[in-house]
Amino acid sequence: MCPAHQNGVIKNQGLAEFPLDSFADHTHLIRSLYFENNALQSLPADFCDHFPSLSSLTFSHNQLQTFSPGIGKFALLEFLNLSFNRFASLPDDFADALKTLQILVLSGNPLFKLPDCVCSSSVLQELYASQTGIEDVPDVFPADSQLKVLHLADNALCRLPPSVANLTQLVELDLMGVKWIESQDSKTSLTLAAFTTFLNGNPLLERIDKKVCDISSLLRCPYSALKLLLFTFARLRCTK
Repeated sequence: MCPAHQNGVIKNQGLAEFPLDSFADHTHLIRSLYFENNALQSLPADFCDHFPSLSSLTFSHNQLQTFSPGIGKFALLEFLNLSFNRFASLPDDFADALKTLQILVLSGNPLFKLPDCVCSSSVLQELYASQTGIEDVPDVFPADSQLKVLHLADNALCRLPPSVANLTQLVELDLMGVKWIESQDSKTSLTLAAFTTFLNGNPLLERIDKKVCDISSLLRCPYSALKLLLFTFARLRCTK
């Protein structure tokens, strides 16, 4: 491997600054950067100008609070892992990155709110946003959503939005640790009918262990069964 490619994978080194100079004239060849478990607090201001071929980027377990301007310049970016940093918000131009992004990992950041552009993406296939302090999920999931994996565990959620019924491609839903509110009409925005539509059109049902629950009987229950239904799904990890 050339020095630039060797420098593209640095983990557990306590690195405090991103070594942009070490990539010399090879930045256009780099497709993946992996800088996990370091001490990065910031990135070079022109970081996004140097890696036109980047498709995978990992900065998990650092101390980043902001991202360099121009993340949308990564025209080939498909995988982005920013988990367990200190991000309180995402860049203003983050919507540009979502034109190509298929997997986004934001878990472990104090976001408290997911930007609409994340949930409204029709390209994103996997979204990991556990332990982010969010209380609500934007009601913007599109009808053509391609989302297959959605992790919202250990958040302060009190409801799911009606547009969750559009997630007909979903095969993995993680709501572990979410304490649902009492299922009263005045407190929840997701009706049983909407959630039933989501379930009936979703391949997730085909992977449920019938020993865990009898979904068919739950769906025949009145609206009061919504809390039990959501709690049941909160402890399911369904895989292919």
